[in-house]
Amino acid sequence: MQEAFDSEKEHGRALSARTMEVLKGNLLLIIGSIAWWGSHYLLLWNARIASADSLVSGYDGRFVLTIAGTVVALGLAALVSRRKPQFSFAGWRGSYAIFAVCASGALGLLVLPTLGEASPLATAAGAVLSGVGNSFMLLLCGELHARMGVRFMPLAFAIETVAGVAVFFLLSWLPVVGEMVASALLVIIAAVLYYAYARSSCVSSADSARAKVDMTVKPLVVLAMLTGFAYGLVRTFAIGGLGSSGTSAGMESEYIGTCICALLLVAVFLLQDRQSLFEQCLLFVVPLVATGMLLVSLHGVIDVVPTAINTGGFACFFNLMWYFAAVLAVHDKRNRLPFLIALLFFSSQLGQLLGALVPAQFSNAFSSGLTYLLLLVSTLFMYYRAKTAQRSIRKDDVSESAFLAGTEDRLEDGAADLWIQRFGFSSREAEIAMLLVRRTPYKQISAGLFISDNTVKTHVRNIYRKAGVSSREELVETLRDIAKNG
Repeated sequence: MQEAFDSEKEHGRALSARTMEVLKGNLLLIIGSIAWWGSHYLLLWNARIASADSLVSGYDGRFVLTIAGTVVALGLAALVSRRKPQFSFAGWRGSYAIFAVCASGALGLLVLPTLGEASPLATAAGAVLSGVGNSFMLLLCGELHARMGVRFMPLAFAIETVAGVAVFFLLSWLPVVGEMVASALLVIIAAVLYYAYARSSCVSSADSARAKVDMTVKPLVVLAMLTGFAYGLVRTFAIGGLGSSGTSAGMESEYIGTCICALLLVAVFLLQDRQSLFEQCLLFVVPLVATGMLLVSLHGVIDVVPTAINTGGFACFFNLMWYFAAVLAVHDKRNRLPFLIALLFFSSQLGQLLGALVPAQFSNAFSSGLTYLLLLVSTLFMYYRAKTAQRSIRKDDVSESAFLAGTEDRLEDGAADLWIQRFGFSSREAEIAMLLVRRTPYKQISAGLFISDNTVKTHVRNIYRKAGVSSREELVETLRDIAKNG
């Protein structure tokens, strides 16, 4: 017992030392992220600008147009990264320039209504520019943070979000013009530090999260849309008629929820070795988002507490999307990191836009209750399907192993290496070839390796072509013969 305790203590000290080393080695990135979050919060939580820039009663017009800008920009980014797999936004100088120019220019346009008469078109342009600029920061943030190793990403996000809240509080005492000038300066600082970090000699850490990967891209996209919709709906409900008291309460719930999010991210960092990706969502994201929606529906009126709870869950998932994308990119090389980041954030922002556009008469307790049920049922159904598929794979593997152990043509451990040498299979193709020899169905291969059915079929076609066969039976016979005879 004492030995186990001492071993755990030693492991804790080693992890602490390694964490400090990683944080110090990535200081430029962390400070740049703090500057960006501070700038983002100064605009996002500014009740005076939200009221002045409202275009339609019952809506935060700036928020709607900003989200619309991010949806368009991230959608295009997803298409580009899909068509050009080797493209990296962090490696393209234009990403930093677009963020700096669009975000800082947007701040000037958005502050005009608080100074007097301003054209609605200028305000609308500022909101859209803000969304476009921040879209590039979302892409850069995910790609650059992956350098530190996925294991440390949740902790870095927790530090950055809380420090960003602190920056917001320090600068929120300034007049509105001073806030926007300070926010523009923070934008420039973030762009410069991110670019300096990208050009530095920092390389990817060898450390990696050991969370079990039990999610594919599809359920993550669904969760991103559902949590985004819940946040957009509650935020519209919170802003309501844009009265000063309602707006202030809505903004207050935002930064309280962000602090809750930081605590959840620390918990993810500490427990990630013991949890799967789905379990992290079920423990740290869904309960808060769903509880916030339920409390809003029960109260029938907006309140700081339920909105803060909802925001905490949404903000946690918002940060974890960078982490999930990095984990999946490591696990399945076919979907590269830039595409996964763009796709997940596009889905989340699209959900927010749909939630924010719900007509005011329907943005109420009833719609919150329906969203709560939809989120809860959908998540539990996806989790059940994932675990059922895993149990089926494990059961089939056990029975197949028992069968193969009792036959003369049992495959040796080096069979895959022989196939790689003979046919030039990739490691993934050799892995799938082994499953094909074991007569594993395509759907079980897809679920077991957490790749799509189409990806499995693509690998199988490549395997047939390289092995010079045209059917599964011919492939099995060929591969077994090579495995037995060398």
